[in-house]
Amino acid sequence: MVTFDHDFDLRALRRDYGDVFGEATACRSAAALFDFSFMHRIRIQGPRAGALIALLTPRKMDELPPRRIRYALALDGRGHVRSDLTVWRMDNESFELFLPPSDAYVQLRVAACTTAVSDLTEETAVLAVQGPASLRALAALAPAAELRALGYFEHAPMSVAGVPCRVGRLGYTGERGFEIILPRASREVVWDALAMYARPAGFAAADILRIEAGFPLFTNEFRFPVTSQELGLARFAGNDAAARNAQGAVRLMCFQAHCDQNPVLRHPAADAQFPPGAGTLLVTSACRSITADAVIGLGYAASDATDLVHTNGEFRNIRKTSLPIYDPEKIRPRGGWRADLWPMPA
Repeated sequence: MVTFDHDFDLRALRRDYGDVFGEATACRSAAALFDFSFMHRIRIQGPRAGALIALLTPRKMDELPPRRIRYALALDGRGHVRSDLTVWRMDNESFELFLPPSDAYVQLRVAACTTAVSDLTEETAVLAVQGPASLRALAALAPAAELRALGYFEHAPMSVAGVPCRVGRLGYTGERGFEIILPRASREVVWDALAMYARPAGFAAADILRIEAGFPLFTNEFRFPVTSQELGLARFAGNDAAARNAQGAVRLMCFQAHCDQNPVLRHPAADAQFPPGAGTLLVTSACRSITADAVIGLGYAASDATDLVHTNGEFRNIRKTSLPIYDPEKIRPRGGWRADLWPMPA
């Protein structure tokens, strides 16, 4: 069984660049630049690549075309979600996996026989340009026509600021945007170049944006023994029927509430009771939303719960809201490319 480091300290990442809410606002209104280089990158090559990936996730990858990306959930032996990951297909027998800190490489390496498994984490940086103007920002340093041609959840090799990279059109904010995979040795060069066109943002801003989008975080929502059905994400575990029909004992919900302080990078309480008691809400994530101008969050409650209270009273006047605000099915980002956001003609 693959284990994930749910105690990974996100506070060790860059929290902000001086203005958390300004950085989040830049992503919603223009373009922001994030560093997600804490993610692990594993390359799998060979005829058994698909079988090895199946050790992590039951979502099928065999029919995934080259240069496409697929989001999936990693499950343990009891069907509980341990984390999520993205699978980037390179060619017929080659995949790259991007996932949170885990022992996945060790397990895959032990299971490999005619398949090569490589851990590329230490040599890789992962940057993201996100926001409605992300195409314009990245096109200042990369070929605009190739960027425009990328479909949602597609990737292609291209040069960014003169550095060979791989660019995928996806992101962790719900916005239009790109993720850039590059050599770690070139991280500062590419970061500094991108920072001229997109506002640098820390993980506190990323946390606000992903909560607004209803996206789970491996250290928070996956800390508890929940199924893909209870998360509302069954189809990403290869179970479309469960996505349509099943409902577990608890469900992940989005809420709005009153809170005396603005939560920043909030984690579940160490002594949190799971499953939550009748009529109570287990808060897994919370922030002050720049979109709603209110405290919102994610948390677990009984599937049949109506009126909810928070056990220690930190959150009051809890009101359930739609989950998520943007793109629950990973079908399209918020908004779309518009002609006025494309790069100006030379």
